[in-house]
Amino acid sequence: MKNIILGITALSLSAGAFAAIDTNHKERSLNVGVYTSQEQAYTAGFDKIEQLQVLPANKLANELSVWEGSVLPRSLKINDTEVMVQSFAKKPGVVEYRSIVKVDYQYQTTEKRSRD
Repeated sequence: MKNIILGITALSLSAGAFAAIDTNHKERSLNVGVYTSQEQAYTAGFDKIEQLQVLPANKLANELSVWEGSVLPRSLKINDTEVMVQSFAKKPGVVEYRSIVKVDYQYQTTEKRSRD
């Protein structure tokens, strides 16, 4: 009987706190640079995507500005990418092209929660 009471007490105390795992889906746009031709801008954007896909998780987190301390190791994953090129002119007749990479990604965090 004593063992049963001790077991129930230990179980109720340990159930008071548990770790919840949340999956976060985010999107970030990265400015790659400004180029003189549309083709250069697209090439630079796709080069950036290739670089992101081979980065270790900690460096990818820096690139995507994922600063949460509770991110689970190896949970940061790129879901989708897209290259956008914007044309703009600061002077008449001088058109430049801005390369932007849109990254959809996800990561998991753990959070200790109290059960009251």
